[in-house]
Amino acid sequence: MQLNELIEQEGVEKVAIKTTISQDNLNYLIDENFEKLSRVKALGFLLILEREYKELEVSELRENIKLFFENNHPDYDNLIVVSRSSSTHKSGGFSFFKWFVILGILVGGWYLYTQGKLDGLLQNITNKKDIYTDDKALENNTTEEEAEKISITKDTQEPVSIVAPVEPKIDLEAATVNVVAEENRTEKTVNKTETMQSSVAKELTKIKASQPLLSNGEAVENKPEVKSVPAISTITINPTRGMLWFGFINVDTKKKKEFMKQVSTPFDIKDGRWILVTGHGFLDIASEAKTLEVSDRNKHYFYIDSKEIKEISQKEFRELNGGHGWI
Repeated sequence: MQLNELIEQEGVEKVAIKTTISQDNLNYLIDENFEKLSRVKALGFLLILEREYKELEVSELRENIKLFFENNHPDYDNLIVVSRSSSTHKSGGFSFFKWFVILGILVGGWYLYTQGKLDGLLQNITNKKDIYTDDKALENNTTEEEAEKISITKDTQEPVSIVAPVEPKIDLEAATVNVVAEENRTEKTVNKTETMQSSVAKELTKIKASQPLLSNGEAVENKPEVKSVPAISTITINPTRGMLWFGFINVDTKKKKEFMKQVSTPFDIKDGRWILVTGHGFLDIASEAKTLEVSDRNKHYFYIDSKEIKEISQKEFRELNGGHGWI
């Protein structure tokens, strides 16, 4: 059940009373008006809703919240700066100031726990830790200075397979045997056989004349020429309108990496299978085989391996990622 379905079924006032979340904040979540909320508050509200309504599905809403604050501004709501002027006087033991700081930390932790925000902070820290664990995947093999010099060449030629026509072959030995058999018959049959031999000889002469010869006089067999599609080993992400957030997930290991770039950046896919999600759609994806061009404000999903690059739906992205979005 989605959040908007829950509100339609229960009513915003009833949900607000049960979760202690104000009606205004619930409306902000439903309308995805995240400017009115902080990152910690929005994610904390989702944890409270999941705790009170076990059937509620908010994974997509949580992903939208994270993406909004990553693309707009970080959350500094809970940043506390404590300063203390230096003094040459040294006092022994715990001073009143130290006890005050400890008390403030305890009160802040209790507040986060009672508001359901502590679990959200711990989960966010765990997710950030797992983002960069796939050290051997998607190694960026160029520096930022070299990446700025990269120009993308669009491959407008599609691979073409050319099959040469194969000339029919005539079994001369079988024709000769038939001729000998016919010679044992009547004179009339012999005349027909001579006519058939003449026709066969003419056909053979035409076939040999149309085929190129080797130095020893043997005919060269015409073999079809097939052009293979180049394998994909490197892809280049080219943002076409300012800063671009994008993330890779290894389909087999489920390891992930995310980037924030505004210049063309190549990546070695190492013969793996990858899925790609972007923050918006102003970008090109170039490879040895083809180039994909996207130009809109929507989020896009792609599948990449050594044979193909193709755009996929959000449903296909979740299926390849074990039923999850970008978390």
